[in-house]
Amino acid sequence: MRRKIALFLTFVLALGVIPFSSYAEEAYDKQLEEAILRSRKLFNISSEYDQFDYSVGSWSGTTVFYLSWSDSKGKLDNVHVSIAVDGTVLSFGKWKPIYEDQRPKLPKISKEEGLNIAMDFIKKVSPKLGNSIKHIEISQPLNINSNSYGYYFVRIENGIPYYNNRIDISVDSSTGEVTDYYVNWDRDLKFADVKNLITLEKAKELYKEKVGLNLIYKTSYKDGKPNVFLTYSPLNTNLAINAKDGEVTSIYDFYPLYDKTADMGAGGYTSNEELSPDEKAAVEGIAGLISQGEAEKISREILELDSEYKLNYVNLYKNWRAEDSYNWQLDFTKGSDSNAYYVSVSIDAKTRELVSFYRFGPEDSNKKVQYNEEKSLEIAKEYIKKMNPDKIESIELRKNYEGYRPLEEQRQYSFQFIRKIDDAYVEQDGIWVTVDAVSGNIREYRIDWITTKFPPQENVISLDKAYDILFGDIGLELKYFSPNAHGEDIKDNKEAILVYGLKSDKPSIIDASTGALLNYLGEPFKEPEIIKYKDIENSYAKDKINILAQYGIALSGDKFKPKEKMKQADFLYLLAKAHSPYVEIDQSRDKLYTSLVGLGIVKEDEKAPERIVTKEEAVKYIIRALKYDKIADLTEIYKDIFKDTGDISPGLKGYISIAYGLKIVEGSNGYLNPKQELNREDGANLIYNYLFNEI
Repeated sequence: MRRKIALFLTFVLALGVIPFSSYAEEAYDKQLEEAILRSRKLFNISSEYDQFDYSVGSWSGTTVFYLSWSDSKGKLDNVHVSIAVDGTVLSFGKWKPIYEDQRPKLPKISKEEGLNIAMDFIKKVSPKLGNSIKHIEISQPLNINSNSYGYYFVRIENGIPYYNNRIDISVDSSTGEVTDYYVNWDRDLKFADVKNLITLEKAKELYKEKVGLNLIYKTSYKDGKPNVFLTYSPLNTNLAINAKDGEVTSIYDFYPLYDKTADMGAGGYTSNEELSPDEKAAVEGIAGLISQGEAEKISREILELDSEYKLNYVNLYKNWRAEDSYNWQLDFTKGSDSNAYYVSVSIDAKTRELVSFYRFGPEDSNKKVQYNEEKSLEIAKEYIKKMNPDKIESIELRKNYEGYRPLEEQRQYSFQFIRKIDDAYVEQDGIWVTVDAVSGNIREYRIDWITTKFPPQENVISLDKAYDILFGDIGLELKYFSPNAHGEDIKDNKEAILVYGLKSDKPSIIDASTGALLNYLGEPFKEPEIIKYKDIENSYAKDKINILAQYGIALSGDKFKPKEKMKQADFLYLLAKAHSPYVEIDQSRDKLYTSLVGLGIVKEDEKAPERIVTKEEAVKYIIRALKYDKIADLTEIYKDIFKDTGDISPGLKGYISIAYGLKIVEGSNGYLNPKQELNREDGANLIYNYLFNEI
C-alpha cells in the first residue's frame, strides 16, 4: 500500500495538488492520499524527506490519519501530523532528531507577534475551528528554558466557554515557526440553548445552599514535615449548579489556570517511600516496631487467611504523612492462574493497627446480588466499628455527586467517610470501604489518619464573609459542560449543558482566619505577574532590565533603582533566577545561599548578603554558573587583555578572560576596573550578557 501511495504521489505532485475531499464513500487509500497531500502543502514538507510512516485510527467517530516524515540523514526536523478525514488538522509537531542542549535565545519576535502567528496558523490548518475559539491570556513570566511562546485557546459557543475543548500551540520565539499544535475538540456535539436560565444571583444562592463552603483542615508537606492550616473551601470543587433546573451537577472542568502558573511545591500526593535493605535493617531495630513475623500473624488473623495463603512479598515502608512512622506491607496468594486469590495488607509497624487491605479472586457470575446499597452501607459501618471503634464518631459519609450511571445489578459498593474535628473536615483523612454486594464481605479497607496538632477553630471569619470572598474574589461563571465528555464516545452525547461553576483562575482556598486566598502550600496566593519598573527610563540598561523582567528575573517592587549600589544577595538572586528559574527564595535568603553553595556558584566563606558586589566578583559567580571555573582556575594560560589586568585579584584572571571572550564583560578604553562596585543596572547588564551570550 505504501509503495502504491508513494508512486501515486510522485505522479500527482507533477500535475498539481488534489482538492481535499471528505466524502465517506471515498476509498480508504484515496482518503489517505488526500491527507498526505494536504499535510505536505500546509506544512511545506519537501521531497527531501525520504522516510514516511503512517497509522490510522478513529477519533470521535471520525477517521484520523497519523502521518510522520523523517530524514534518514538526520539533517531535517522530524514532522508529525494527525489529520481528520475532513481535512481538519488535530495535531502537528516538529523536532530535531538529535537532542541539542540549547542555551536561551533572545526572542526576535514579541509575544504579541507570536499570538498573531498562532491565530493565523489555526485559521490555515483548522479553518472550521478558527471562529469558535478565544485566547486565554495567562499573565506569567516567560520560561527561560524554552525558546518558544505557548498559547492556549478555549472553545466558545453562543458566547459561552466550553473548557473541555481547547487548542494548544507553540511558536518559536526566534524563527516565528509553529513547532507544536494540539486540538482537543468534541465533534458533532450539540450545545444547549441559552433560554430560560436562572440568574447568576440565583445560582449563588443555590451554590451556598447545595454545595457550600466548609471549614476544612488542609495539609501540605514541605521539607518532609506536615503543615496543617484551616480554611474555608468547598469539599468538592468539581460541583456546579445546572443553569436551567438549579440542581447540583458534577463537572470535570479544564485544568485550573492557577496550576499552570503557581508552584504548588510538595502540596500534592507523595507516595510511600520504600526503604533500601540497609535502611530496612536499621529501622527494624528501632524500639517499638513489630517484626515481620508479627505483622504476618496480625494480617492472617484480621483477614482470616489460612495456611493455603502463601506470603510472596513483604516490605517495610516509611509513612510519608507522619514522621518516624512505618508500615509493613504483605502480599499473599492462594491458588494459581485464573483461580488465584490475592490479598495485599498494610499494618502500622508501631501501633499494630490495620492500615489497609485489598483482596480479589475468581468470582461466580451466576451468584446473585444479596445486598443493596443501604445494606452494604450498614456492613461498612459495622466493619469500621469493629476495626476502629474510637473513630466511628469522628467520621461522616461523603456524598457522591460523581454522576456515574450504576449498573443494572451493582456487585460492589464503595463508601468514603471523611474525618471531622468539631466543625471542620480533615481533607486527606478518612476511611474508605468497599463491600461485595454478593457475599457481603469487605473487599477493600483503607484508613488515613494524621497524628499532628491542628490549629484551633477560634477567631475565624464568619461564613457570610467567606462567601463574600468566594463570589467576589473568585466568582461563578456560566459555562458549558458535557456530562459524558470522559469515558464515553462523544457520539453518544446529546448536548453539552449549561452550568454555573467556580472560575478556575484562582484556587478556592480561603484562610479561615484572615480571609486571604491561599495556594496548596497554605501560603498567600500570588497571581503571577511581569514586573514593570517606573524608574529605568534613563538607565543605559533599560531594555535589558525589561527583557530580564519578562523572564521573571527581577527584583521585587516597581522601582529598580538602577543607580543604587548592588548588594551581593540581590546580584546572586538575579543569577539564581537566570540559572534556575524555579528556585524558591525566602526572606531570610537561606535557601538562596544554600542552593548556590550546593551548585558551586558561591563558596561558604563568601556569603555576605549586604556587601556591595564588585565587577570581578560578579564575573566569578557567572563563570562558576557556566561551569567553566576549572578552566578559569588555570591562571597561567591567559594573556593580559586589559591595561589594568594587574588590578585583578590573584586567581581571577582566567575568569575575566573567559567572560571577555564570551562577551559577558567588556572594558572601556582598554581598562576593566575590576574592583569597581556595581550599580544595579551594571549587575542586570552582566546577567543579561550571561544569559543571552551567543557564543
